[in-house]
Amino acid sequence: MNIHHLESFVRIIELKSFTKAAEELGLTQPTVSKQIVDLEEFFQVRLIDRTKRSLALTRAGEILFKYAKDFISLKRDTVDAMASFRGLKSGSLRLGASSIPGVYILPPILKAFKGRYSGVDLSLVLSDSQDIAGRVENGDVDIGFVGSREETKRIAYKQFLEDSIIFIAPLEFPEAIDVRDIARYPLLVREPGSGTRKCFETALMKRHLKPGDLHVVGELGDTEAIKAAVREGMGISYISNRAVREELDRGLLKVLSVKGFPGVRRSFYIITKKGRSTSPQTEALLKIINEWRHHEQE
Repeated sequence: MNIHHLESFVRIIELKSFTKAAEELGLTQPTVSKQIVDLEEFFQVRLIDRTKRSLALTRAGEILFKYAKDFISLKRDTVDAMASFRGLKSGSLRLGASSIPGVYILPPILKAFKGRYSGVDLSLVLSDSQDIAGRVENGDVDIGFVGSREETKRIAYKQFLEDSIIFIAPLEFPEAIDVRDIARYPLLVREPGSGTRKCFETALMKRHLKPGDLHVVGELGDTEAIKAAVREGMGISYISNRAVREELDRGLLKVLSVKGFPGVRRSFYIITKKGRSTSPQTEALLKIINEWRHHEQE
């Protein structure tokens, strides 16, 4: 059994494609197909049911997929741990982040990290908070940054930054509205799983309003798309204050005051998998984050 065969097997399943996996791994499709055949011969079981249009794991394949991911994760941890003895000159760090921390907070932090540890390979996955939490739990990423907290015994949450969620509107909208009238206005919302949406809906229900009562005209999975749609006059929306500073400064959007609905405060969290040792690369990143936080608070 070859670990490269297991890596190919995992990527095929994650991408749901032999062709895409081969392209990502820098191999030919016949090579990747031969690796799966070799694995099936080694274990003497069929791992993947293939048709011209789809593929699916067999029961044996499901079992191997779980152990293969753990095996690959252990390999990465081992390589990273040994790299620490060379002064963090190599190794890798896999990060996952929801849109606000990933797009508006992490870039200067990652720039500082690469300035000190240029030999460490960084990869960043952007998704919603719920998905990032799942990736941390599965070991797909080493550390995550999210805008909401889930009840789980498998993930450790550490607060690292405060944020506020505000209403934004096109320039021609009124300066203020009453919370009792909010259902009359067209509203753009984030996708299910978004930490911003979860915090907003929680605050809404505390004021005895139901998300289903709102006049939702669009559901968008990207903060930049939300801002663009509001600028075009499609409706109002709620958004992180950190994500809209430039547009407010340039007079492209306005803050909409909603009487009876004060600004929503929320936290961003650093998340890691409980019981998993922290790599030297992760420790180095956490140190830089602490330095950045002290600078932000000055």
